[in-house]
Amino acid sequence: MKVIGHILLVLALTASVCMAFSLSANQGANQAISRREIFNMVTNAAVATTVVLSGPSSALATNIGTLPPINGIYSDPNHLDGYRIVRVLDKSNALVTLQDEPNGPIFSVSGKIVGTTVTLDFSAKGGPKDIVATLVGDDKLKFPDGNTWTKISGVDGVYADPNHPSGYRVVRIAKGKDIFITLQDEPNGEAIELKGMQKENGSVSIDFSPKGGPNNLTAIVKDGKLVFPDGNAWTKI
Repeated sequence: MKVIGHILLVLALTASVCMAFSLSANQGANQAISRREIFNMVTNAAVATTVVLSGPSSALATNIGTLPPINGIYSDPNHLDGYRIVRVLDKSNALVTLQDEPNGPIFSVSGKIVGTTVTLDFSAKGGPKDIVATLVGDDKLKFPDGNTWTKISGVDGVYADPNHPSGYRVVRIAKGKDIFITLQDEPNGEAIELKGMQKENGSVSIDFSPKGGPNNLTAIVKDGKLVFPDGNAWTKI
């Protein structure tokens, strides 16, 4: 709606400029609009057009550019049967969900992002509350003791769903072909757990029945996206 309003403003300014030229051409000397007034109208219209066309997109690009590429699912050599899910909440905060063993407890660890570092509070797990991990490249988090978490490639990852822009989808493949998905449509909404399976052709079959959907929906894996039959696509972030 804001964009439409800005466009209408530009159109109005443009119309006023056209009217000014018309009056200048058709009215007498006493009623003519000065060249300086016409120049000011043209300048104002040009400035308004620049704001509409470049303002929002530039702000969006700046905001996206400030987010460090730490989203993802990581493996920890100290807990090879576990997982670490790192999810950026905003440009200053992250949340890590981790499990050391398949049947072990699941912990939530908060993090503070500063540049390419994340300060993690492991107190929920009985550890220190200010461990600083450094992003190395775009696929590793290195800790002071030398331990390094490595981001898992492929289907595993954190995804955005255009139908729920404020939510998230975490897709994780366990050993074998079993897929575990955690999704939340809104920041304060219910986190729903789904299961699925990776097929021989690389596509994934997901059971959406816990969310009230079909129990065997197939998504194609393509270019960092999970593409569904209705055209919706989850994009890895």
